[in-house]
Amino acid sequence: MIYFFILLTSLSSFATSDIRCEATYDEIGVTRQKVNSLNDFYYCFGYHHAKDRAWMMDYLRRIGQGRNAEVYGYSSLKSDLMMRLLDLPKLAAKLYQGLPAQNKDWLKAYSAGANVGFQQGKNAQEFKDLNYAPEEWEPVDSILILVLQSFDQTRKTFYRDYEEEKLKEHWKEKTEEMFNEDNVPWFNTILKEGEYIAEVKPKIKTTYTPALKPKLWDSFPDVFGKESGSNNWVVSKTKSKSGFAMLANDPHLDLKTPLFWYWMNLQTPELNVIGGTIPGVPVIVSGTNGKVAWGLTNAYINTADAVFLKDYPEDHLVSFRPTVNVKFGFLQIPFFFKSFEHTKNGDVVLPLELENKDKMILRWAGFNLQSRDLISMFNLMNTKNVTEMDEHLKHVGLPAWNYVFADTNGDIGYRVVGHILKGTQKDPYGISYEKFNELNSKKFLDPMERPHVLKPKRNYVYSANNRHWPVNSKFYGGRAYSYSFRGFRIDELLKDGKHDVDSFKRIQCDRQVVDARFFVKKLLRVTDIPEFKGWDFTAQENSIAPSVYRRLMDLLLEGWQVNEYGLFHLLDKLSDKQKSELKSFYKVAKEQIAGRSWNDFHRLTFAHLSKNDDWKFSPEIPGIGDNHSVDPGTSKWDPDLKTYEQYSGASMRMIIVMKEVPEIHLSLPGHNRNYTQKQSSVPAWNEWRSCSYNKISFK
Repeated sequence: MIYFFILLTSLSSFATSDIRCEATYDEIGVTRQKVNSLNDFYYCFGYHHAKDRAWMMDYLRRIGQGRNAEVYGYSSLKSDLMMRLLDLPKLAAKLYQGLPAQNKDWLKAYSAGANVGFQQGKNAQEFKDLNYAPEEWEPVDSILILVLQSFDQTRKTFYRDYEEEKLKEHWKEKTEEMFNEDNVPWFNTILKEGEYIAEVKPKIKTTYTPALKPKLWDSFPDVFGKESGSNNWVVSKTKSKSGFAMLANDPHLDLKTPLFWYWMNLQTPELNVIGGTIPGVPVIVSGTNGKVAWGLTNAYINTADAVFLKDYPEDHLVSFRPTVNVKFGFLQIPFFFKSFEHTKNGDVVLPLELENKDKMILRWAGFNLQSRDLISMFNLMNTKNVTEMDEHLKHVGLPAWNYVFADTNGDIGYRVVGHILKGTQKDPYGISYEKFNELNSKKFLDPMERPHVLKPKRNYVYSANNRHWPVNSKFYGGRAYSYSFRGFRIDELLKDGKHDVDSFKRIQCDRQVVDARFFVKKLLRVTDIPEFKGWDFTAQENSIAPSVYRRLMDLLLEGWQVNEYGLFHLLDKLSDKQKSELKSFYKVAKEQIAGRSWNDFHRLTFAHLSKNDDWKFSPEIPGIGDNHSVDPGTSKWDPDLKTYEQYSGASMRMIIVMKEVPEIHLSLPGHNRNYTQKQSSVPAWNEWRSCSYNKISFK
C-alpha cells in the first residue's frame, strides 16, 4: 500500500538547521505543514512522522529487520527468525543503492527530519516502559518498510496453498466440485465484459498427491492484518449528481492502537497534497493533490506461490544460520540454533516440519524487484490527470494493489500495480510439485496484461479484494481473493442511478450481512431457526439474529471442514446425519450466545499494535458489521469469554469529490497524532463507529 508521490524537480542540498517544521492541526488532528521547498517538504514529512509516531516507526523497522526480540524478549524470537529467512534488509539495500542520486537525496531529507523528530518522539510511553530509544533513521529504512508492507499484504496468495491442502486431505476427489468459485450466485469481478481479453481455455482438474501435512516451523508475523482487505470505487462525472468525479476508499486493516494511518497535508509553492500516510515512509497512500485523487486496495492476485521442488540441484541452495539477540533481563542473549536455506536467485526454502527431504520453495514476486520498479513511483504525486496516472502506474513493480483514480476533468481509471505471476490456466488445488526448470521459467504479466481500465463506458469501477477477471478471461489470478460478497453488494448499490456524498457514505457504512442473503434460506430448509424469520440481514446492535448467524456459520464451517463456497454447495445435498448435526450446531450456538444481542456478543478492543496488554490507549466498544459486510467487522471467536472479538475493519473512511477545490470527507477510528492513556474518553472511536465524517479542507 505504500507509494512515493514526489515532484519531478531536483532536490537542492539541504541545511537542516535552516528548516522549521511548525505545523498547524485541524479539529481531528490532521497535520498541516507549509514549506518553502521540496527539500523542506521531505524533511518535515520525516519530522512529523517521528515526533508523533516514533515508536510505530521503530516497531515496523524492527519487524523488517527481525530484531524485535532485542526489546520484547523470547516471545519474538521465532517471528524474528522467520523475518531473517526473508532477508528483506538485503533486498531494501539493493533497491536503495540502485536509485538515482536525486531519489536518494529525497530519502536522506526525510531521514534527517525523522532524526530530529525522534528527540520528542522518544518520550512515547512504549520507549519509557522498555527503557530504550529509537536508533537513527536511515534512508534505506523507508525502503525496508515499503517491501515489508508489500510482503505482508501479498503473502495470502501462498498461504491459500496451505489452506487448500487441508481441504484436499478431507474432501479428496470431491475438492474441486465442492469449492468451485465460478458458479455461486454472488460471484462478481472487477473487470466487466469488454474490459479484458476473453479466451476459452481448457478446464484444469485437481491433481492429488499423498497428504504430507506440511507445517511451517513458525509463522511470519502479522503486521497489518492476516485477513486485511479494503474497498475502493470511483464514479465519473456523468454518474455523479454534482457533475464531478468522486472517489471512495476504506482500507480494511487490523484495528489497533496507534492508528496505522497518519493524515498529513503538505504544501510547497508548487505542490499541495493531503492524505493518509504510513509512518516510516514519505508517502501519501490515499488522497489527492487537487488535480487527481487516488485510493487503493489489496489486489490478492497471484504474487506468491509455495511449491514442492523435487529435482533441485544441491549447488543451487545456500544455507545460512542467522543470529538473533534476545532480551533476557538486562542481557542480550544471542540465539543461532536454526539454519535456513534460500536459492541462489533469492527464493527462500520454507522451514517445514516434515520427515522426508522435500523442499518447499516460496516464490514471491517481490524477490525479483529492481530499483527501476520503484523509480516511476517518484512521478505520481505531480500527476495532472487520469491518463498520466495510468501511465505512471504501468511501471510500478512493487506487488500488488488495485488503484482507482479520478481527476478534475470528471474522468476515472483503474489499474493493478506490481509484478504478478503470469497464469493462463487454473492452478491445481493445494501445493503443487514443480521441476527446477519450471520454477525458474515462470513469467510475469507485462503492464498492459495487468488488470486495468481507463475511462470505462459504465462510468464506475470498484474493487473489494474480489477477482479481477471472469471465467472466460485469457488470464487467471489465483484463488487468494475474498469471497466477493462485499464486491457483490457494492456493485448492487453503485450501478443504478447517480451518486453524491450521502450515497457514498451509506455504501461505506453498509452493514448488511451479505452472505446471509444466500445461506439463510438454505438453512431454513433444513431446520427451524426462529431468529432468522423476518430478519433484514443487517448487523443491528440490538438484534440476536446476527449473533445466531455468525456463531452457527462458524460452527458449520469448522465442524464440516469447508469454506463458504463448500458450505453453499453442501447445503443442497446434506445427508440425514449432517441434517442432525446442523440442528445440534444450532443448539450449541444458542447456548453459547446465551440471549446476547450483537451489541454484547461482538466486541472491539483496539488492542495495541505490539499485542502488549499493558499499553491500553483506547476504549472497548461494540463491534460493527460482520465478516462480509461492506463496513466489515471481521472477528474471531474467544472460547474463554464466549464472545466475538472484532480485529479488522475500516481503518479509515475517505470520500473525495473532485471539484476545482476537492471536497474531502474523513472518518478515523482514533487519534491521528499523539495518543496517551488519558485520551480514552475522547469520542473519536464512537464517532467512527456511528459513521460520523469530518469535512476536511483542502487549502
